Amino acid sequence: MIRLFLIISITLSSILFGQNGIIKGNYSDGTSSYAISYINDLLDGTSYWYYPNGNLRYEKNYTKGILNGWIREYYESGLLKEEYFTESGVIEGTNKRYYENGVLKSIIYYSDGILTKSDYFEPDKNFIASSELYQGGNRQLEIAKKKSRELICDAEICPIPIGGLKTIQEKLVYPEHALLYGLEGTVTLIAEIDETGDVISTNVIIQLGLGCDEAAKEAVMKTKFIPGQTNGKSVKSNLTVNLSFQIEQGKKTNKIKRE
Repeated sequence: MIRLFLIISITLSSILFGQNGIIKGNYSDGTSSYAISYINDLLDGTSYWYYPNGNLRYEKNYTKGILNGWIREYYESGLLKEEYFTESGVIEGTNKRYYENGVLKSIIYYSDGILTKSDYFEPDKNFIASSELYQGGNRQLEIAKKKSRELICDAEICPIPIGGLKTIQEKLVYPEHALLYGLEGTVTLIAEIDETGDVISTNVIIQLGLGCDEAAKEAVMKTKFIPGQTNGKSVKSNLTVNLSFQIEQGKKTNKIKRE
């Protein structure tokens, strides 16, 4: 009875007073999935939707439940995918779309919601997006700061893996011999990252052994970074990376049973 009463009370409160403020949601790991702005049960203000890696997916502006203002969609890397402007739910001006590497794909012109002109562009596969182009949708530096993960480098702003710090960990392949002997620990290495975000070289400074050092280097080499910055410009930099080797509980149990 108590549980039923609480549900009814919350429902009645929502009906009487409406939703107001920022309504937030999370993925199962606690990462934000959306932050939607309401006033009196109507979408109002700027609302955001996020990818599981924490980067921005959509940014939409509303006035009294109607799209009004800039609408932007991003790729999972943080690069802009599409942007256009709306007035009272009607597209006005230019709709710009981009290829996944950041190259302009098309410009579509609107007047009072009516398409008046379209321009399309061929992809440039050799184009490398600058770090500035990632700033709109990539939130990895912000996420790292919130989680108190210390980044050590020789640039004013340290390089950040596209997709987040966890993307390096996800590329890590646990060596068979390390698993067999139950070896766990951390490999620390220094990665040299160029002005385009590519890893030039790696140097292990704290070893773990049994193939873990090589696995750590390979995982970092496969990762694309937003390059470090000094004085507002992308620079070559050295970043200290710590990679953790922890055996999943299920695999530990299986090992004990075999023994």
